[in-house]
Amino acid sequence: METGAIVSWQKKVGDAIAPGDVIAEVETDKAKIAFETTDEGYIAKFLVEEGTTGIPVGKVVVIVVENKEDIAKFADYNPEDATPAPAAQEQPKQEAAPSSKSFPPHIILALPALSPTMETGKIVSWTRSIGDVIQPGDAIAEIETDKATITFESTDDGYLAKILVDAGGQVPVGSPIAVVSTNKGDVPLFADYTLSEASSTPATSASASSPEQTQAQPQTTSSSSVEKQSAPVTRDASERIFVSPKARAAAKEKGYDLSQIRGTGPNGRIIYADVAEFVPAKAAAPVQETAKVATPAVSPVAPTLSGAFTDIPASNIRKIIAERLSVSKQTIPHYYLTVECNVEKLSALRTQLNEMGKGDYKLSVNDFVIKAAAIALKEVPEVNSEWCDTHIRQYHNVDINVAVNSDKGLLTPIVRDCDKIGLAAISNTVKAVAGRAQAGASTLEDLQMGTFTISNLGMFGIKQFCAVINPPQGAILAVGGIDQKPVLVTRDPEQTPKFTTVSTLTVTLSCDHRVVDGAVGAKWLQVFKDVIENPMKFLL
Repeated sequence: METGAIVSWQKKVGDAIAPGDVIAEVETDKAKIAFETTDEGYIAKFLVEEGTTGIPVGKVVVIVVENKEDIAKFADYNPEDATPAPAAQEQPKQEAAPSSKSFPPHIILALPALSPTMETGKIVSWTRSIGDVIQPGDAIAEIETDKATITFESTDDGYLAKILVDAGGQVPVGSPIAVVSTNKGDVPLFADYTLSEASSTPATSASASSPEQTQAQPQTTSSSSVEKQSAPVTRDASERIFVSPKARAAAKEKGYDLSQIRGTGPNGRIIYADVAEFVPAKAAAPVQETAKVATPAVSPVAPTLSGAFTDIPASNIRKIIAERLSVSKQTIPHYYLTVECNVEKLSALRTQLNEMGKGDYKLSVNDFVIKAAAIALKEVPEVNSEWCDTHIRQYHNVDINVAVNSDKGLLTPIVRDCDKIGLAAISNTVKAVAGRAQAGASTLEDLQMGTFTISNLGMFGIKQFCAVINPPQGAILAVGGIDQKPVLVTRDPEQTPKFTTVSTLTVTLSCDHRVVDGAVGAKWLQVFKDVIENPMKFLL
């Protein structure tokens, strides 16, 4: 792709945007694709009108500001009056060009962002060998992201000339991973090609990630930087710092000054890994004029456990799960509400519907739980929300993530529009996405973030538990197993008490108190319980 066309803008000036939001439909040289933002802020000005064609890659098309009150300042903004951005931060063009060492025409494949939250990736395996011909859509590698192992498909054609990152290697998004030659006869000439040439060559990135939106002010950090945080950096006071939301939260929690952290993300953006690896400079100790009393240094003794053990390397997915859930428990004020639901009527209806299905579907209790949760989310939309620091974002769509255990770790595939589809559609969709997750074959669409999550451990004999909120969502529902409990039938004191046994289901709602107040959470559970205990309301 060298030029593109803006088919339509999906947002308007003043709209808030968040990572993953579609802001435009762009026509490339191969197809029409959704242009998703990777930052958050507010649309301040469109610099290219809908229908404009022949827009060069890297051209400024939209201005995004962090503060809503700054939008008015860009009403008369003209890109020709702005200071030109350094060449290093332009979006790489997907074209063949000679490198600094006069290699033949070639294309450098950069690691693409295969999920909205992906910051690094691990090359699981290469599915093409040196010299193989590749075409758009060909699978050339299996890449482990923060969510799953996903196939990396080529967007260009040529011949695989050099693999820069071996299988098992882990690199940041945007890093060069392979070289594609336009001519098969030139493939042997790239035998000694190295990462240093990949970083300096103008022939770069044929990745599948969406183009970055241009910010109001240019940044001066090189996009090819992959340095570790060995020392603080120095920035001008007026220089704008680009940072991911996750990295900003981590830096705030640790008390780090973002101006001292070197960004290794696309266009010098500070990502979470940069904050995690940052070592702040130690202040010089003041000179003490008074004599100090010498005290013996005591080395801390690490506790040891007896017995044999095996250290199991953490996969990329496991590391991300650990990071996200740690952030969730450390930064989100959880509270928990538990209720028991009588599922006698629901069980009878489930049996009846499954008999009518004749094999077209087989409804589970969890399918009813998903539908009941969707109904409750529409009636109590405050729970269908997330915290955004300066505001609460309340969603109109009801997309529910379902927790699924897999060999690689916990995955949460999505079931979209649960409020608009029936039980059979929910059941079949859950079986499809859960099957792909357990087989390690989830698609990018499967692993998108929804507006609410359900975790069910009832099939393991768990009666009740509290789940950790899946950030940035505002709540998660933990579902236990069905239990038989005695219930008093006769309450007349003059008669002998009579009891009967009923089936009950225990659920616990974990809420983010910044978004969902206690009374709101209780109201949501009341609606959920009412629908579960009176399943004919599924028809309303």
